Amino acid sequence: MAAIETTFFSLDAIAASGQVFTWQRTEDGWLVASGKRRCLLSQEGDAEKGTVCVRRANGDEVDANELTYWHHYLALDTDYVKILGELAMPEEVMDVGAGIRVLAQDWWDTAVSFVVSQNSNIVRIQRTMDALLDAGGGCAPGPHELGGLLANDAFATSLKLGYRRPYLEALAGRAVGWHPARLDRRDVTLAESMAELEESPGIGPKVASCICLFGLGYLEAVPHDTWIKRAEREHHVTWDARWGGIQQQYVFAWMREKGRGK
Repeated sequence: MAAIETTFFSLDAIAASGQVFTWQRTEDGWLVASGKRRCLLSQEGDAEKGTVCVRRANGDEVDANELTYWHHYLALDTDYVKILGELAMPEEVMDVGAGIRVLAQDWWDTAVSFVVSQNSNIVRIQRTMDALLDAGGGCAPGPHELGGLLANDAFATSLKLGYRRPYLEALAGRAVGWHPARLDRRDVTLAESMAELEESPGIGPKVASCICLFGLGYLEAVPHDTWIKRAEREHHVTWDARWGGIQQQYVFAWMREKGRGK
């Protein structure tokens, strides 16, 4: 079993952060899908200092290439000690968000997840994504496969997508022959990627910014949901120009926690 030492990292905090819907809880940890890859993740220790164990989905050992992939996916090659120090968020925010990292997810996984997510809640989003993962053999169905699944009226109806169904159908159709320019060129700006994504029906600024942050590596992107708008309005939160997306995840967790306490 491959083990990676960690600091400022928690699988459970990441799973609960609202950024990823291709993880499924198991007795031994988390079964994780990214693109067409899958693995089993477990953790010893705590968010401040611990060890993450990585295995293949069937429990076998991962090879060096697989371990490198998951190391990057988990953002363990990003210096969170430095970033969190520069962000200098209030202690209360840091405590609530302890262990959250912005994953380097597959862009398609995030696009499907956040089109599904519109005007929904985490439990319902996860239920829909679980059904899609099951239909895709444990991974999110690709554009061709998703288009076929949505063409099956019985299956599509069972997902209870409502008005989101044509948006997901449009995304699948578009992505058959297209992917974001950011995947080919790192010099594509956040504004350019946002505009490109928003050409798909049903993808507005909030969904586009989620795809940019979680799937395309724009760590400055700040998705604005109800909690984040409240943080700006009630607590006058402003966003770091480089790491605003990381800051957003901590503030989002903090605002949700405050909301539960009311």
